[in-house]
Amino acid sequence: MENIDALTAIFTRRSIRRFSPRTIDEKTQNILLRAAFAAPAAENARTRHFIVISDKDVLNTLPSLHPSADPAREAALAVLICCDTSAEPQTVFWPQDCAAAAENIMLAARAVGIGSLWCGIHPVEAREQAFLDAFSLPGMIRPSDLIILGYPLQEFFEENSYDAHHLHADTWGRSYPPVSAPFVE
Repeated sequence: MENIDALTAIFTRRSIRRFSPRTIDEKTQNILLRAAFAAPAAENARTRHFIVISDKDVLNTLPSLHPSADPAREAALAVLICCDTSAEPQTVFWPQDCAAAAENIMLAARAVGIGSLWCGIHPVEAREQAFLDAFSLPGMIRPSDLIILGYPLQEFFEENSYDAHHLHADTWGRSYPPVSAPFVE
């Protein structure tokens, strides 16, 4: 199993859309799920739930629920991230809490050599309804994100997305003056 440092995982994480048929073993699945549970949540709310999808028939239905989920047909696994809106404490930040879990899954996946593809569900009502129906989600459960996972048939690479034009110092109108390009060796 590949095991890379955190900064390499962050800088080389890509949206992967081509996967090998290789399965993801239970130990690796548990690493990804532990990463999801390690994500921060507003008020330490424990409202997130995860549906682990490994059944090929179910993976093959995902493209009918989400326009970007076609790669699920080749993937070994997907994780549907949901929020229990009846749990306490409930915060208005549940979409951010779910997004943090999604990012943790994707970074952990990259760290162990697995590719991922994030498919946003919330707040698109038609997508939410499609997942509510397909997964028989109770009324208080809201689907937020779908993460498609598998061993990649694409290369990971670093693309420098740093853009100084989007940085500001202390206020909107003042440019952030970088001394040099960040993380360039």
